[in-house]
Parts: sequence; C-alpha cells; structure tokens
Amino acid sequence: MSNKDDKTEAEEIDCIEAINGLYQYLDGEMDDAETKQRFEHHLAHCKTCYTRTEMEKLLTQRARDAGNKKASQALRERLQRVLD
Repeated sequence: MSNKDDKTEAEEIDCIEAINGLYQYLDGEMDDAETKQRFEHHLAHCKTCYTRTEMEKLLTQRARDAGNKKASQALRERLQRVLD
C-alpha cells in the first residue's frame, strides 16, 4: 500500500464520527476545512448517514418555519392556564 493510500484511509471517518459531528455541520459550526471535507466525503459514500443528514435538515427547517407562525388563541389560553 502506498503512502497516498495510507493518508486517504487516515482521513476517512466512520458513521459514529459523522453522527457526532452532524449538528456542528448542519449549524455551519464545522470551521476546520479538513474535518468538513472528511464529513462530506463520508456522506457521499454512506447512504445511511446521508439520509439522516437530509432528514435532520428537513426537521430543522420545519422547526424554524413553525417558529415563525403565531400560536392560535386556544393554544395560548391553554398554555396560560398551565402557567397560572
């Protein structure tokens, strides 16, 4: 095995590492270019992690969209009763 192959293998991450860095990646907080490149390389080759990443993107977007909507009067009244 050549040194280039050794370097490529060393740069690869596994699914556990990908999941551990998922939210950092999605939140744009993965500042290290090499780490981001390794993460994206993993996503390009791992259908499971790619699918999970896409699902988390959708959930995050839906949560953001829901946060922009005003709660109904009935919901606000129920919450107020709970708080009182």
